Amino acid sequence: MSTTTTYLDDLGRVRVAFTGLNTDADYALVERSTDGITWTTVRGGDKVGLTAGAGKLDDYEFAAGVANTYRVTAVDSAAVQPHSTVGTFTTGNNATLNPPLPTSVPNGAMMLLFVTHTNTAATITNPTGWTLLAGGAGHMAVFYRVMAGGVTAPSVAFAGGAAGDSCSAQIRAWTNADVPVHAGLLTNASAQNVAYPGATLAQDGIAWVMQEWKKSASTTAGTPASFGDQQGGSNTAGANNESHYTWRTDATVNVRTVTAGSSVWTGGSAAVSKARLLRMTRRPNVGVETSSITPVLDSVWLKNVRRPSLNRKVTVSGLSEITRPARVAIIDVIGRTMPIAINDVRGSRRLSITVTTPSLAAAADFDNATLTGHAVFLQAPEALCAVPTMYATVGDTTARKTSARGVRRYFDLPLTEVAAPASTVYSDTFTYADVLATYATIADVVAGAASYSALVDKVSTAVVIVP
Repeated sequence: MSTTTTYLDDLGRVRVAFTGLNTDADYALVERSTDGITWTTVRGGDKVGLTAGAGKLDDYEFAAGVANTYRVTAVDSAAVQPHSTVGTFTTGNNATLNPPLPTSVPNGAMMLLFVTHTNTAATITNPTGWTLLAGGAGHMAVFYRVMAGGVTAPSVAFAGGAAGDSCSAQIRAWTNADVPVHAGLLTNASAQNVAYPGATLAQDGIAWVMQEWKKSASTTAGTPASFGDQQGGSNTAGANNESHYTWRTDATVNVRTVTAGSSVWTGGSAAVSKARLLRMTRRPNVGVETSSITPVLDSVWLKNVRRPSLNRKVTVSGLSEITRPARVAIIDVIGRTMPIAINDVRGSRRLSITVTTPSLAAAADFDNATLTGHAVFLQAPEALCAVPTMYATVGDTTARKTSARGVRRYFDLPLTEVAAPASTVYSDTFTYADVLATYATIADVVAGAASYSALVDKVSTAVVIVP
């Protein structure tokens, strides 16, 4: 995964481009920060579409003159799902086991290694590259590892057992899964059936995994409610038998609550048992990359986030005083000298700026750029600038000149500061309306743009703007 940031002075934008995102990624989240602590979603950066793991986004609201760090997070929105194959259930007689990996496990998938030993005093040596899941070890453990290139079958060794003790191991995998969470463990007294724990999580897209062990051989083990895809089996590799089973839920069914219950086992004999419940949630991302840039502006910009092709550098030749209207009511009370006041926070900033254009053509272009009536983003070259950086609505505009034959025009723009539009309000520099206004036929579109990406990257030159 690679992310680059480039300042483009044509429209006053930072181009954030990224390639090589994980093939599991459905979209990218793009955020910006100037301190590495507080992150703001870039306009239009909630869900940036990907093509072959690549995408791009333009940011018009960067902080000028300081370092801006952009964070691109690759997101897989799919639910946690079991991999299509399962590793072979491997058994032994108090011997080191080498359970095989499931076949064709994709990189990034979460693999769980389930291990048991019939001797409750035995311990399991942590296999190289695998991590023990918190919440229970000893003779019954779960280890996890994320699949990556070069990962091979683990070697599972035991200590504290003796000849004749049966042991087993099996690997299962899930895609788009985060590190599993230990949700419950029951240690049961000797009985024919195996009691298992329950838990609740009010969240969609999760998967539950149940692991059960019994110090006895078995014929069948009843599937816990809401679970399926039974794996494992009865283990008679040694004289001291055991049984070891796992089940899982389907995340697309959104089982939020597992109710505690009891699995009905047949065959074998009454014996001590254990049952473990695991919870698997979506991984928060499938890759994160950052890139930093310090955009340097040489002028004030007046930007339109709904039509970025209308962004213009402006020469501010005049700036009024900045006012904030009071929100207060003074009420006289009969029989009292002092009135009472009802107060609220002050209003937003109000000011007027004068924009100078050097020619009639530039004046016509600037007038055209303000026709939409959209809120504008006034951006100064630096934070400590006489011209404030803010979102504003533009009131009644006036275009004037100072001499009879002069071509220079002065636009007076009364501004009222307003809240920024939601980050989901954005537009491309070339819209469908621009396609219709620019090209007569589909053939002309194909001739004028080598690809859809190239078409979107065009900048509109429309003379008349119709919102």
